[in-house]
Amino acid sequence: MTVPRPSSPSGLGRLRGAFTERLGLKATAILLSLLLWLVVGARAPTESYVEVAVLPALDSSLVLLDDPPQVRALVTGRAADLIKLYASPPIVRRQIAGDAPDTLVLDLVPADVHIPPELSDAIHVLDVQPRSVMLRFEARASRRVAVMNDGRVLVGGRRGPIVFEPASVRVTGPRAAVRRVVTLRPQPLAIADGDTLTHLADLDTAGLGVRVRPAQVRVRARYAGAPAAPSVLP
Repeated sequence: MTVPRPSSPSGLGRLRGAFTERLGLKATAILLSLLLWLVVGARAPTESYVEVAVLPALDSSLVLLDDPPQVRALVTGRAADLIKLYASPPIVRRQIAGDAPDTLVLDLVPADVHIPPELSDAIHVLDVQPRSVMLRFEARASRRVAVMNDGRVLVGGRRGPIVFEPASVRVTGPRAAVRRVVTLRPQPLAIADGDTLTHLADLDTAGLGVRVRPAQVRVRARYAGAPAAPSVLP
């Protein structure tokens, strides 16, 4: 009697076994390979564009009209270090003096991009884009302006001698708007004839686009023979 030989596994069976046998060991090997690839990749030098924060140091008389421009820098370094720039981005700082024009174009070079100190030895800047940015300012000014009656305050229904305290106020705002303000006038006010009391009047600043300090002045009618009170300048 002949004993049959055990049949050898077919090619399909061997292929199936390659995917189904020892799954734990195979998963561990794949995981270790992935970790090794990540470690090597993190240490290998690479290049990448990163966002740069533009922080102009403005004179107190200037106000930036638009958001800071968008700037990117091409940097090189280890991937592990480049990732840190997302939390602490490079910056561009420029000192802007008060006599700067209303529109200023800044030329940028890689040396203008400052890497955080803790990464400055590991990361280097190769390029910056764009190579120039435009900043638009609203220049602010401040000066004293006289307060004038111009018929706004009546004494006994007539225009009479008026004393304002203070006689001038400080006007602050955009340079062009401040230049346009020559004098300031009070809101309409009626003082009874013979009234010697001191009244308060709001200054009319509608449409001027400036800030006035103080925003009110004291008003007193001045009658013949009465000494004029000295003006008080705040």
